[in-house]
Amino acid sequence: MKSNKQRRAEIKERRLDRAAKLAVQLRGQDVRHLAVGARPAGMELADQDALARYNNTCGPLPAFYVDLGFTCRDCGIEEVWTAKQQKWWYEVVHGHIDSTAVRCRACRRALREQREAANTGEGANLLGDRTQRLRALGAAAPDAQALAEVDAALGSKWWSLRVVAIETMGRWGGARQVEQLEALVAGRAGNGYWSWERVAADAAAKALARGGSAT
Repeated sequence: MKSNKQRRAEIKERRLDRAAKLAVQLRGQDVRHLAVGARPAGMELADQDALARYNNTCGPLPAFYVDLGFTCRDCGIEEVWTAKQQKWWYEVVHGHIDSTAVRCRACRRALREQREAANTGEGANLLGDRTQRLRALGAAAPDAQALAEVDAALGSKWWSLRVVAIETMGRWGGARQVEQLEALVAGRAGNGYWSWERVAADAAAKALARGGSAT
């Protein structure tokens, strides 16, 4: 009698073989017009309307997914990213259409456990602690220490922390803060969509629109 491990290995081997054959069989075909019964195993039709709602891309969206073989980035074993897994990733989780599987299941689990271990203990969640601190500062009129903390956050390597600092300035709503926010909005011109200047300008514009004031 075969063990579960042996059966899983055989299933993976069959999937790898099927993925290689599908890559050749479906090359150049428009499978959207295939009858249901004619669709090969290891293939799933894509919902292009769902993909278009969550992907801003200049390239064409896939008409279908097929089982794909790949080499795990960490352990080097051959693995299969099934068509059903791809459909779930792109259309349910809304993963970007250019993203792809790079780790096997065991290595993904090991990486997740490693990250969870790193996020336990005092000071482990430094970014989260500083974010909460900044948001709490926005609930009262700023003193010298609060102003210094926000200025320091604006120079942080974490863009997310900078955005929270901008939101805190908006909640204070003082003349100094309004002037800083307006300067950030003015910095949008001539900068790319994914630049920090653009992100800061958008956050500052929202903060000004809210018109928050200190309590």
